[in-house]
Amino acid sequence: MKVGEQSIVAKYNVENENVEIRLERLFKVEPELLYQAWTDERFLKQWFMTTERTNKSIQVDAEQNGNYTIIDVRKGKENKIQGSYRTLTPFEYIVMTIGMPELSDSEDTIEVEIFERAPGITQMIFNYIAYVPRERRLTTLEYKQKKKEYHDSTAHGLELMFDRMNEVLDQYVEDNDMLL
Repeated sequence: MKVGEQSIVAKYNVENENVEIRLERLFKVEPELLYQAWTDERFLKQWFMTTERTNKSIQVDAEQNGNYTIIDVRKGKENKIQGSYRTLTPFEYIVMTIGMPELSDSEDTIEVEIFERAPGITQMIFNYIAYVPRERRLTTLEYKQKKKEYHDSTAHGLELMFDRMNEVLDQYVEDNDMLL
């Protein structure tokens, strides 16, 4: 895989009602900076489920079992995104949850693996596991289609979010290189 390339792998398992999304990306940053993008509110408020323009508030306690809450306002509507950091291995591995309490009681799971591939080149393997409830009225085929649509739209949204994260990290590197 080359810098800027992306990889998407899909799994559809009708029995467990989960959709799994796996994305891989390479970034022109050190592992420490990519890890910070996931744990430091200065970075998160620019790309993770919000933007600097739409972010009303963000609170991040990036500790083992620490929580985060984001309030994002779009078109006058407040969206609350919250979750917790389940596992934090600095510069290597993160497991966290994400939920939107106004939309669902369930929380999805995010797993981020960070690997340095070469000096200044870091690979991120991102796994997202989402619970997609099966409504009784749906046939197996309809439910599989619902899961596929959820997968495809969510993967697309994640790709856009990671594009923004890459821009934020590139800008940070550029700004800090000028200071040296």
